[in-house]
Amino acid sequence: MSASINVDDLSKLLAVLVAEQGSYTYVDKLGYAPSTDLAIFYLKEALRDYHSLLRKGSFENQVVRAVILDLNKRLDKINYVLSKIAEIRDRSELRRITSLISSKALAYAAKYSVKEVKEEEGE
Repeated sequence: MSASINVDDLSKLLAVLVAEQGSYTYVDKLGYAPSTDLAIFYLKEALRDYHSLLRKGSFENQVVRAVILDLNKRLDKINYVLSKIAEIRDRSELRRITSLISSKALAYAAKYSVKEVKEEEGE
């Protein structure tokens, strides 16, 4: 998989599940996926939960709501990345990509989990 492929949108999608549902399941499973087939399977399951979240229609976290609105405009890019992941045959490359996606998802989730930041007076 080319280094120029951007996995950010896929990472953001996983981060939405962490921030809104408090579940690290897909991030953890993906990060340790031993094969391309399992990585794609875990991503399919994450997308299924993402669809369920969309059907819910209301979100506890307004930051997550904004991210979802933005992601839904770029689902074609997520499909492209999924296709590229499905082509990976080298285990070390798979580990690199799945670790990158999972790590970025955790970083985004931390950002999205902050519902409101209040500035201290005088700062």
